[in-house]
Amino acid sequence: MSAKLRSGFYLGKKSALLLALLLAVLLLAFLVLAILYGRCAREAEEPDLLNPGVPTTARANANANANAEPTARPGPWDQQRLPRHVTPIHYSLLLWPHLAPGLPKPSTHSGQVNITVRCREATSMVLLHSAELTYRGASVWGPLEEASDNSTRSIPLGVVWTAPLNQYLVLELLENLTAGSLYELRLSFQGKIQPQPPNRGLFLNTYEDEGERRWMIISQLQPIDARSVYPCFDEPAMKATFNISIVHHPSYVALSNITLMNETIPINWTITTFETTLKMSTYITAFVVCKFDYVTTTERGNQIRIWGRKDAIKKGFANYALNITGQIFSLMEDLLNISYPLSKTDLVAVPLMNDGAMENWGLMTFYEASLLNDPEDKSISYKMRICRVVAHEVAHQWFGNLVTMDWWNDIWLNEGFATYFEQLGLYYIEHIMPLGAVIIWMLSNFMTEGLFMKALNSYLSAFSFSNAVQDDLWNHIQKVVKFTMHFQHH
Repeated sequence: MSAKLRSGFYLGKKSALLLALLLAVLLLAFLVLAILYGRCAREAEEPDLLNPGVPTTARANANANANAEPTARPGPWDQQRLPRHVTPIHYSLLLWPHLAPGLPKPSTHSGQVNITVRCREATSMVLLHSAELTYRGASVWGPLEEASDNSTRSIPLGVVWTAPLNQYLVLELLENLTAGSLYELRLSFQGKIQPQPPNRGLFLNTYEDEGERRWMIISQLQPIDARSVYPCFDEPAMKATFNISIVHHPSYVALSNITLMNETIPINWTITTFETTLKMSTYITAFVVCKFDYVTTTERGNQIRIWGRKDAIKKGFANYALNITGQIFSLMEDLLNISYPLSKTDLVAVPLMNDGAMENWGLMTFYEASLLNDPEDKSISYKMRICRVVAHEVAHQWFGNLVTMDWWNDIWLNEGFATYFEQLGLYYIEHIMPLGAVIIWMLSNFMTEGLFMKALNSYLSAFSFSNAVQDDLWNHIQKVVKFTMHFQHH
């Protein structure tokens, strides 16, 4: 006999189980959607910086899945030269190499750079150089007032990604920048401190001094390694001014291109801030964090300091370099009739360095044997080596730093004249004249030195804080020759 059923809706055991499972799936889907919504809201405020890779159609969409299979699309990131839609005006750069006693040997540095740029042509994309840097934040602000670097308006970003082939950081915007207006790029980044070797970019140097093993941080950025230290427009023609600050342990000293402005000391760390630089290329920006000592002198208002290991400074190893450097600066000023534009020059003797020296403006670096010598060693060969290298790098302060080749195919405009004045410096100091700088030497003899120096004065004056190609040099030589010939005939 069957039981009598009451009225109502009934589910079997299997149906009830399926319904419960369906409700659980719906609840899970709701939670996932809620999480994704919150994540998207955060990304709208500050876009996620994708891993290095090829630009994709998926990545062009700010809400696209970062794990989507890339589909390459052509763009300005395929070109080896930066587009000129946006150009730099000023960098405000903070670097922190994380070097301190008692801490492990540093392998990374971190920093923040705010770059004031001018939009030359309306664009919704900004490209600059970046090599092996990772990012914690990126934003674009503006337009800025001409007399101020402040703006309360953030330009909405679609996506930020890196193009490793040509070492670009790409910022794709959701609206166009206005031609003629100023904007500020704000980038928070982390990079690698290179070991020894390769001694490129920002690298660590290990040495012995006062009976103990020590570390120092130093930069070598020519030709294209500034981009591995901080994001920048890393082409010689894209000059700008810089405000540089370096965070370091109080037991270390920090050096850069220009005169120290102030030091602040938060807990356990010192922030050394430097004056604003002159307009300059990125490859001659320079940074040193060390425990060195120095000897100093002043030549025509230019404070000259020779830095080295404390043991070496105590023993007088820097004295010869100190004695000749000011004389060579004065020789260059007298010959060219153009004053050295900085108020200080540091020459740093690096214990281990691949290159013989580097002409960074106001902060030249040298392989130790190219700057220091034992005063007990009376051999002229050591003095010749130091004199030639110092004269070469001092000449670069005009030829290379003040006037810079427009692109690397005209590097001889830097190196040819530096080699020429290297010989003049050696002759002036030690009265020795080796063969070298043949083309420039022949020009000088053919034109006479006085006329040749007038041509160089004209060339340097015309292109100061700018860039030049070799035709510019020939034009100024021809201009001076024609003027002289015209004057002689009248």
